[in-house]
Amino acid sequence: MEVPQNNTGTGRSTNPPFTDVSGGAGSQSWNTAISGPGTQGSKSSSQKPLRPYVEPLTGSTPTQSGDDDFSKELFPPDHVTEVTAFTESTVVPRRNLGFLQTTSLMLNGSLGGGFFFTTPGFVLALVPSKRICIVLWIVGGIYTYLGATIFAEYGTALPYNGGALVYFDEVFHRPRMLATVIFSVWWILFATTEGNCKGIAQTILSLANGQSSFEPSLGLLNFTAVVIQTVVCLILFFARRLVFAFNTIIALFKIILMVFIFVAGMVHASRGSNSGFKDFNKEYPGYSNSQALTAMVYIILCYQGWDNANYVTGEVHRTKQTLKWARITSISIIGVLNTLATLAFYSVADFATVTNADGQANSALQWAQIVFGSSRGMNIATGIASFGTLVFITYTTAKVKQAIAWQRIIPFSNFFGRQDPYFDSPGGGLFLHWIISVIAILALGDMGSESRLFFSGIYSWGYQVMFVFLGIGLLRLEYRMRLYDDNWRPSYLKNKFVLIFVAAIFVGINIVILVITALPNDPGQVACFYWPVAIAGTVVFSVMYWGILRVFQPDNSKHRKALASRVGFEVNVYELGDEVPDDMRFAMYEAGLDGSKRRVQYKVSGPISRCLSIIQSVKNSLLRFLAY
Repeated sequence: MEVPQNNTGTGRSTNPPFTDVSGGAGSQSWNTAISGPGTQGSKSSSQKPLRPYVEPLTGSTPTQSGDDDFSKELFPPDHVTEVTAFTESTVVPRRNLGFLQTTSLMLNGSLGGGFFFTTPGFVLALVPSKRICIVLWIVGGIYTYLGATIFAEYGTALPYNGGALVYFDEVFHRPRMLATVIFSVWWILFATTEGNCKGIAQTILSLANGQSSFEPSLGLLNFTAVVIQTVVCLILFFARRLVFAFNTIIALFKIILMVFIFVAGMVHASRGSNSGFKDFNKEYPGYSNSQALTAMVYIILCYQGWDNANYVTGEVHRTKQTLKWARITSISIIGVLNTLATLAFYSVADFATVTNADGQANSALQWAQIVFGSSRGMNIATGIASFGTLVFITYTTAKVKQAIAWQRIIPFSNFFGRQDPYFDSPGGGLFLHWIISVIAILALGDMGSESRLFFSGIYSWGYQVMFVFLGIGLLRLEYRMRLYDDNWRPSYLKNKFVLIFVAAIFVGINIVILVITALPNDPGQVACFYWPVAIAGTVVFSVMYWGILRVFQPDNSKHRKALASRVGFEVNVYELGDEVPDDMRFAMYEAGLDGSKRRVQYKVSGPISRCLSIIQSVKNSLLRFLAY
């Protein structure tokens, strides 16, 4: 069935046919086609579950879809018009991210960041052999390629916005909605850009003060970080298209910067008498296998960000081909550049210099000071690179939060899931991300504080837990997808034994990372094993939240129906293939298009309903009063 497209050129419909339909978030162009049976009717043992596959239309002319049985079931005949492709409730994104944009998203998410600052010097301090460290960086690139292949497999099978949100819901489908709730709570609370904002704020204030080691007051640092986060969210809201026009430019800037670091480093090393090549093959004693393993963990964490594009796969054009070549190109560039830049850092100074306090604090600034006698230019360059990373991480993180809101499992979901119809930006998701990030910025200390490191550690540790379960879920992906298509096969890991081997390696490495990062820390510091404790607490809270939603779902339980009736609060969870009331039919149509295949409906009655009526009356009275 073809869904008509909006070809007005303005991104808005002049006559939206649906103006009062619940269950959606902001409007977008339905530049898609879906296939599959109708969603009406109860499930039976012989009926396959329905997950319509969304892919771009090849035609450009709006077409009438009223003669399609699926369309007739979902829409009353008088609602099927040429402009049904674009309404205030539409959640389907435009698939306009091609190869360059997708590759640039991966590059912007991974290149720079921690690599420019602590990782090269810190790794060499753990493993006092420059040659071994270079080998470890190459191994990190290989691991990253395996991880990117797994994510490309998921992204091709489930080409929707939300990334792991959609993947978990598919491969860990039972208990229903539990995996979704756990991931959503963790992502909303801990997936912030607080650290990115404070890092950029530190750079700006240092440049303004003229001292690379300037330590601003906490109040000034927090204020600057809040301003940065606010500016980024406003830019993404009002100028999303302009930002993506600079996506490739920012990625190209990072590539040129790292190539420049390598070339200038090699030239300096060939001319200098204190070249770092003099001790390049020397291996200093005093390190253990556990230190080498810890160094490997930090290298792997430094590579992170390559999965950036998976969170907006619903916007990627020709998903399979684009993800395939973007994965190969981006991971190759990231691996080569990280290795070459590390070689440049190690080539300009001896072991003692690279591993001193300055080298471990900021490798790039130390390199610039040695090569050019000044680090100001490098400070500006790394600040620009970090700002580019912040912009696109903010966008993809907000898109996941928007996808969470689409399912209506969080309060104010209609607002947080809104897609602005004029600017074509995830306004609700950006606002939710801004709120949580600003709270984190104000509540936590400076860059080296225990509270900030603990908070960021919860996110990083949770991210590795996510990788472990996605690796396990890969073994279930083919089974789940064959419920919808008997002929479905993996796109990249087609050999079953290769798939199992890759998944096992990926899971094993991430379990090692979890163990290493949770080992006891130095005396006087917050113990790292509190990270898994905090994650466990998040899971417990999520299960309780899920349990409350479950208790108030009447289903076929008399006790639950009685409880919902007595309290005056009822939760109905609809999935594709279920019978749904008329006011949820369009919402369920959207659920098939956005990949969530689910919508949650809340009903209130009794005292709760009366309280809400009073609140609404007071609100209307205030609005009338303010109008005068």
